[in-house]
Amino acid sequence: MKVLVVGGSGMLGIDVCAELVSRGHEVTAPSSAELDITDPLSVATILENRREFDWCINCAAYTAVDKAETEIREATELNAMGPGYLATACNMGGVKLIHVSTDFVFDGEATVPYTEDSRPQPIGVYGNTKRDGELAVMSANSNALIVRTSWLFGPNGRNFPKTMIGAWLAEKSLRVVSDQTGCPTYTLDLARVLVDLIEVNGYPGIYHACGPTATTWYQFAVEAITAYRDFHGIDRPVEITPVPTEEYPTPAKRPKYSAMSTAKLDTLGIQPMRPLSEVLGDFVGRIE
Repeated sequence: MKVLVVGGSGMLGIDVCAELVSRGHEVTAPSSAELDITDPLSVATILENRREFDWCINCAAYTAVDKAETEIREATELNAMGPGYLATACNMGGVKLIHVSTDFVFDGEATVPYTEDSRPQPIGVYGNTKRDGELAVMSANSNALIVRTSWLFGPNGRNFPKTMIGAWLAEKSLRVVSDQTGCPTYTLDLARVLVDLIEVNGYPGIYHACGPTATTWYQFAVEAITAYRDFHGIDRPVEITPVPTEEYPTPAKRPKYSAMSTAKLDTLGIQPMRPLSEVLGDFVGRIE
Protein backbone atom coordinates (compact mmCIF):
# COMPACT_ATOMS: atom_id res chain seq x y z
CA MET A 1 0.00 0.00 0.00
CA LYS A 2 0.96 3.65 -0.33
CA VAL A 3 1.22 5.39 3.01
CA LEU A 4 1.73 9.04 3.95
CA VAL A 5 3.56 9.35 7.29
CA VAL A 6 3.22 12.75 8.95
CA GLY A 7 5.99 13.44 11.45
CA GLY A 8 8.16 10.83 9.79
CA SER A 9 11.41 12.30 11.12
CA GLY A 10 10.36 12.04 14.77
CA MET A 11 11.10 9.35 17.35
CA LEU A 12 8.06 7.27 16.41
CA GLY A 13 7.82 8.32 12.77
CA ILE A 14 11.28 7.01 11.88
CA ASP A 15 10.38 3.54 13.15
CA VAL A 16 6.97 3.61 11.47
CA CYS A 17 8.59 4.40 8.12
CA ALA A 18 11.16 1.63 8.59
CA GLU A 19 8.46 -0.90 9.52
CA LEU A 20 6.35 0.02 6.49
CA VAL A 21 9.30 -0.27 4.12
CA SER A 22 10.37 -3.62 5.63
CA ARG A 23 6.93 -4.99 4.77
CA GLY A 24 7.00 -3.76 1.20
CA HIS A 25 4.76 -0.71 1.49
CA GLU A 26 5.48 2.53 -0.36
CA VAL A 27 6.18 5.39 2.05
CA THR A 28 6.02 9.16 1.63
CA ALA A 29 7.30 11.10 4.65
CA PRO A 30 7.41 14.84 3.89
CA SER A 31 9.42 17.16 6.09
CA SER A 32 7.67 19.81 8.19
CA ALA A 33 8.70 22.34 5.55
CA GLU A 34 6.94 20.28 2.86
CA LEU A 35 3.87 19.58 4.99
CA ASP A 36 2.81 21.91 7.81
CA ILE A 37 -0.25 20.31 9.39
CA THR A 38 -1.09 23.57 11.17
CA ASP A 39 -1.74 25.08 7.73
CA PRO A 40 -4.94 23.70 6.16
CA LEU A 41 -3.79 24.74 2.67
CA SER A 42 -0.53 22.82 3.05
CA VAL A 43 -2.43 19.74 4.19
CA ALA A 44 -5.00 19.97 1.42
CA THR A 45 -2.31 20.48 -1.21
CA ILE A 46 -0.22 17.42 -0.42
CA LEU A 47 -3.25 15.13 -0.23
CA GLU A 48 -4.76 16.64 -3.36
CA ASN A 49 -1.56 16.07 -5.27
CA ARG A 50 -1.15 12.55 -3.91
CA ARG A 51 -4.57 11.02 -4.31
CA GLU A 52 -3.01 7.60 -4.65
CA PHE A 53 -2.42 7.28 -0.87
CA ASP A 54 -4.22 4.39 0.80
CA TRP A 55 -3.42 5.41 4.37
CA CYS A 56 -2.06 8.34 6.39
CA ILE A 57 -0.42 7.84 9.79
CA ASN A 58 -0.11 11.01 11.87
CA CYS A 59 2.88 10.78 14.22
CA ALA A 60 3.32 14.56 14.47
CA ALA A 61 2.67 16.10 17.89
CA TYR A 62 3.69 18.75 20.35
CA THR A 63 5.06 16.61 23.20
CA ALA A 64 6.76 19.07 25.58
CA VAL A 65 4.32 18.49 28.44
CA ASP A 66 5.67 21.17 30.77
CA LYS A 67 6.30 23.81 28.10
CA ALA A 68 2.74 23.35 26.87
CA GLU A 69 1.52 25.06 30.05
CA THR A 70 2.85 28.35 28.65
CA GLU A 71 3.11 27.55 24.92
CA ILE A 72 -0.63 26.97 24.66
CA ARG A 73 -1.00 28.28 21.12
CA GLU A 74 1.80 26.11 19.73
CA ALA A 75 0.48 22.98 21.46
CA THR A 76 -3.08 23.68 20.32
CA GLU A 77 -2.09 24.23 16.69
CA LEU A 78 -0.07 21.01 16.44
CA ASN A 79 -2.11 18.71 18.68
CA ALA A 80 -5.67 19.90 18.07
CA MET A 81 -6.08 22.03 14.97
CA GLY A 82 -3.58 20.20 12.75
CA PRO A 83 -5.11 16.73 13.22
CA GLY A 84 -8.51 18.22 12.38
CA TYR A 85 -7.19 19.64 9.11
CA LEU A 86 -5.55 16.31 8.31
CA ALA A 87 -8.71 14.34 9.08
CA THR A 88 -10.79 16.64 6.86
CA ALA A 89 -8.39 16.33 3.93
CA CYS A 90 -8.14 12.54 4.31
CA ASN A 91 -11.92 12.27 4.41
CA MET A 92 -12.29 14.33 1.24
CA GLY A 93 -9.56 12.37 -0.54
CA GLY A 94 -10.71 8.90 0.51
CA VAL A 95 -7.50 8.26 2.47
CA LYS A 96 -7.77 6.18 5.66
CA LEU A 97 -6.25 7.89 8.72
CA ILE A 98 -4.52 6.68 11.87
CA HIS A 99 -3.99 9.45 14.41
CA VAL A 100 -1.70 8.83 17.40
CA SER A 101 -2.92 10.14 20.76
CA THR A 102 -1.94 9.71 24.41
CA ASP A 103 -2.76 8.36 27.88
CA PHE A 104 -2.66 11.99 29.10
CA VAL A 105 -6.28 12.37 28.01
CA PHE A 106 -7.09 10.69 31.37
CA ASP A 107 -6.91 12.27 34.83
CA GLY A 108 -5.06 9.39 36.48
CA GLU A 109 -7.62 8.74 39.19
CA ALA A 110 -8.32 5.16 38.06
CA THR A 111 -7.06 2.07 39.87
CA VAL A 112 -7.44 -0.37 36.96
CA PRO A 113 -6.27 0.04 33.34
CA TYR A 114 -8.25 2.51 31.26
CA THR A 115 -10.26 1.11 28.35
CA GLU A 116 -11.30 2.86 25.16
CA ASP A 117 -14.69 3.49 26.79
CA SER A 118 -13.22 5.21 29.85
CA ARG A 119 -14.13 8.88 30.17
CA PRO A 120 -11.33 11.25 29.06
CA GLN A 121 -10.65 14.00 31.57
CA PRO A 122 -7.29 15.71 30.93
CA ILE A 123 -5.60 17.61 33.77
CA GLY A 124 -3.10 19.75 31.84
CA VAL A 125 -2.71 21.77 28.66
CA TYR A 126 -0.93 18.97 26.81
CA GLY A 127 -3.63 16.42 27.64
CA ASN A 128 -6.37 18.89 26.78
CA THR A 129 -4.89 19.67 23.38
CA LYS A 130 -4.50 15.97 22.60
CA ARG A 131 -8.11 15.32 23.61
CA ASP A 132 -9.21 18.25 21.45
CA GLY A 133 -7.27 16.65 18.61
CA GLU A 134 -9.14 13.38 19.08
CA LEU A 135 -12.47 15.20 18.98
CA ALA A 136 -11.44 17.17 15.88
CA VAL A 137 -10.43 13.98 14.09
CA MET A 138 -13.63 12.14 15.00
CA SER A 139 -15.76 15.12 14.02
CA ALA A 140 -14.09 15.54 10.62
CA ASN A 141 -13.61 11.89 9.69
CA SER A 142 -15.87 9.12 10.96
CA ASN A 143 -13.61 6.51 9.30
CA ALA A 144 -10.48 7.50 11.25
CA LEU A 145 -8.62 5.32 13.76
CA ILE A 146 -7.28 6.97 16.92
CA VAL A 147 -4.49 5.08 18.68
CA ARG A 148 -3.66 6.13 22.24
CA THR A 149 -0.22 5.20 23.48
CA SER A 150 1.93 6.05 26.50
CA TRP A 151 5.43 6.74 27.83
CA LEU A 152 7.08 6.43 24.41
CA PHE A 153 10.78 5.64 24.13
CA GLY A 154 12.97 4.41 21.31
CA PRO A 155 16.40 4.53 19.69
CA ASN A 156 15.72 7.86 17.95
CA GLY A 157 15.30 11.26 19.55
CA ARG A 158 15.19 12.25 23.20
CA ASN A 159 13.31 10.19 25.76
CA PHE A 160 13.24 9.28 29.44
CA PRO A 161 15.47 6.17 29.53
CA LYS A 162 18.11 7.85 27.35
CA THR A 163 18.14 10.80 29.73
CA MET A 164 18.44 8.54 32.78
CA ILE A 165 21.25 6.49 31.24
CA GLY A 166 23.12 9.64 30.25
CA ALA A 167 22.78 11.09 33.75
CA TRP A 168 23.98 7.83 35.32
CA LEU A 169 26.99 7.67 33.00
CA ALA A 170 27.81 11.25 34.01
CA GLU A 171 27.61 10.09 37.66
CA LYS A 172 24.89 12.56 38.51
CA SER A 173 22.72 12.19 41.59
CA LEU A 174 19.38 10.77 40.44
CA ARG A 175 15.99 11.38 42.07
CA VAL A 176 13.01 9.92 40.22
CA VAL A 177 9.28 10.01 40.92
CA SER A 178 8.02 6.70 42.29
CA ASP A 179 4.26 7.28 42.62
CA GLN A 180 3.21 7.74 38.99
CA THR A 181 2.33 4.53 37.14
CA GLY A 182 2.05 3.97 33.40
CA CYS A 183 2.98 1.64 30.56
CA PRO A 184 6.30 2.36 28.78
CA THR A 185 5.93 1.78 25.05
CA TYR A 186 8.80 0.93 22.72
CA THR A 187 8.53 2.78 19.41
CA LEU A 188 9.58 -0.25 17.37
CA ASP A 189 6.75 -2.29 18.87
CA LEU A 190 4.21 0.51 18.43
CA ALA A 191 5.30 0.90 14.81
CA ARG A 192 4.65 -2.80 14.29
CA VAL A 193 1.16 -2.49 15.79
CA LEU A 194 0.30 0.56 13.64
CA VAL A 195 1.29 -1.27 10.47
CA ASP A 196 -0.62 -4.35 11.66
CA LEU A 197 -3.71 -2.13 11.97
CA ILE A 198 -3.27 -1.07 8.37
CA GLU A 199 -2.79 -4.59 7.12
CA VAL A 200 -5.86 -5.96 8.92
CA ASN A 201 -7.80 -2.88 7.74
CA GLY A 202 -8.83 -2.05 11.30
CA TYR A 203 -12.31 -0.67 11.71
CA PRO A 204 -12.74 3.00 12.73
CA GLY A 205 -12.64 4.06 16.36
CA ILE A 206 -10.32 4.42 19.33
CA TYR A 207 -7.66 1.85 20.25
CA HIS A 208 -5.20 1.62 23.11
CA ALA A 209 -1.72 0.46 22.12
CA CYS A 210 0.97 0.43 24.79
CA GLY A 211 3.53 -1.84 26.38
CA PRO A 212 2.13 -4.60 28.66
CA THR A 213 4.25 -3.67 31.68
CA ALA A 214 2.75 -1.18 34.13
CA THR A 215 5.51 0.42 36.18
CA THR A 216 6.64 3.67 37.83
CA TRP A 217 9.09 6.21 36.47
CA TYR A 218 11.48 5.16 39.25
CA GLN A 219 11.35 1.48 38.37
CA PHE A 220 11.56 2.31 34.66
CA ALA A 221 14.78 4.26 35.31
CA VAL A 222 16.27 1.45 37.40
CA GLU A 223 15.51 -1.18 34.75
CA ALA A 224 16.77 0.96 31.86
CA ILE A 225 20.08 1.78 33.51
CA THR A 226 20.52 -1.79 34.71
CA ALA A 227 19.93 -3.10 31.17
CA TYR A 228 22.49 -0.64 29.79
CA ARG A 229 25.03 -1.46 32.52
CA ASP A 230 24.71 -5.20 32.00
CA PHE A 231 24.80 -4.93 28.19
CA HIS A 232 28.09 -2.99 28.32
CA GLY A 233 29.56 -4.87 31.29
CA ILE A 234 29.97 -1.74 33.43
CA ASP A 235 30.90 -2.46 37.05
CA ARG A 236 28.93 0.25 38.87
CA PRO A 237 25.87 0.15 41.11
CA VAL A 238 22.59 1.69 39.97
CA GLU A 239 21.73 4.19 42.67
CA ILE A 240 18.51 6.17 42.30
CA THR A 241 16.48 7.82 45.04
CA PRO A 242 12.72 7.31 44.74
CA VAL A 243 10.72 10.45 45.55
CA PRO A 244 7.01 11.31 45.69
CA THR A 245 5.52 13.68 43.14
CA GLU A 246 5.28 16.39 45.80
CA GLU A 247 9.08 16.46 46.08
CA TYR A 248 9.57 16.77 42.31
CA PRO A 249 7.22 19.58 41.24
CA THR A 250 6.75 20.27 37.53
CA PRO A 251 4.80 23.00 35.68
CA ALA A 252 2.32 20.42 34.37
CA LYS A 253 0.34 18.06 36.55
CA ARG A 254 0.64 14.45 35.42
CA PRO A 255 -1.72 11.47 35.81
CA LYS A 256 -0.86 9.36 38.86
CA TYR A 257 -2.07 6.24 37.06
CA SER A 258 -2.44 5.92 33.30
CA ALA A 259 -2.06 2.22 32.50
CA MET A 260 -4.28 1.22 29.57
CA SER A 261 -5.91 -2.03 28.49
CA THR A 262 -5.11 -3.25 24.97
CA ALA A 263 -7.83 -5.92 24.89
CA LYS A 264 -9.58 -4.25 21.96
CA LEU A 265 -6.50 -4.73 19.77
CA ASP A 266 -6.44 -8.39 20.75
CA THR A 267 -9.86 -8.87 19.14
CA LEU A 268 -8.28 -7.99 15.78
CA GLY A 269 -5.68 -10.72 16.20
CA ILE A 270 -2.87 -8.19 16.65
CA GLN A 271 0.00 -9.57 18.71
CA PRO A 272 0.62 -7.79 22.05
CA MET A 273 3.83 -5.82 22.49
CA ARG A 274 6.81 -7.37 24.25
CA PRO A 275 7.33 -6.92 28.01
CA LEU A 276 9.54 -4.05 29.16
CA SER A 277 12.41 -6.30 30.25
CA GLU A 278 12.66 -7.74 26.75
CA VAL A 279 12.46 -4.48 24.79
CA LEU A 280 14.98 -2.73 27.04
CA GLY A 281 17.57 -5.29 25.97
CA ASP A 282 16.91 -4.37 22.36
CA PHE A 283 16.81 -0.65 23.15
CA VAL A 284 20.19 -0.44 24.87
CA GLY A 285 21.79 -2.33 22.01
CA ARG A 286 20.63 0.33 19.55
CA ILE A 287 21.73 3.51 21.35
CA GLU A 288 25.18 5.03 21.65
